[in-house]
Amino acid sequence: IMGGGTFGNWTPTAEFNIWADAEAAQRVFNCGARINVFGLDVTHQVLATDDIIQRFALINNDVAGFVVELLKFFKSTYKTHFDMDGGPIHDACAILYLIKPELFKMQHTHIAIEHHSALTYGTMSVDLNNVTDGEKNAYFAVD
Repeated sequence: IMGGGTFGNWTPTAEFNIWADAEAAQRVFNCGARINVFGLDVTHQVLATDDIIQRFALINNDVAGFVVELLKFFKSTYKTHFDMDGGPIHDACAILYLIKPELFKMQHTHIAIEHHSALTYGTMSVDLNNVTDGEKNAYFAVD
């Protein structure tokens, strides 16, 4: 899953993808399948900096040109809204894990999604310190 995190980007505590349908997200976490989660905690470490954008521009084809424009948009948007120096390349983390899982540190933990409270709707509760008695139901990328 590419989404969630221990902090928010849509509300102070909720990441957009989980917030968009928090009840469905909770059902996924209760389904019993192995779930790997790449939330903002790790995706905000993979940024589209000017150097990365310039490397894509050197490829000089239509696909690379599209990627360059997309990365410029994300970089600008994240600078404006979050004062970050690069745009997170969220999707790449989930895809990269399929190719090179050894690049990530995953922690088996309990994750629950708040879907009742108006104040914290969509918040992903990630029990990284094992302080609840919740069953470990996901592997959360911490690095």
